Amino acid sequence: MSTLQRQVIQSLNGLSDDNLKFLLDMIQRFMKPVEAGEKSLNRATEDRSSIRRIGSLEGQNLIDEDYDIDECNNEVAEMFGVMS
Repeated sequence: MSTLQRQVIQSLNGLSDDNLKFLLDMIQRFMKPVEAGEKSLNRATEDRSSIRRIGSLEGQNLIDEDYDIDECNNEVAEMFGVMS
């Protein structure tokens, strides 16, 4: 048993059964053995490469060319109590 494993076991001493159950549940849900963890890490990296973040939309025209964005400025100013 490694030093790190001993430290983990020592840190568990004195915890309530509820806390131990919670930790065990988290370990079983989110932590995988090394082989499975490596596979899921590779898959997560592949999945992330296909995700487009909002910031990546910069420079794209997201508003219809015929839409006048300034058309409602007076109504918006009135809603916020700003009078020009």
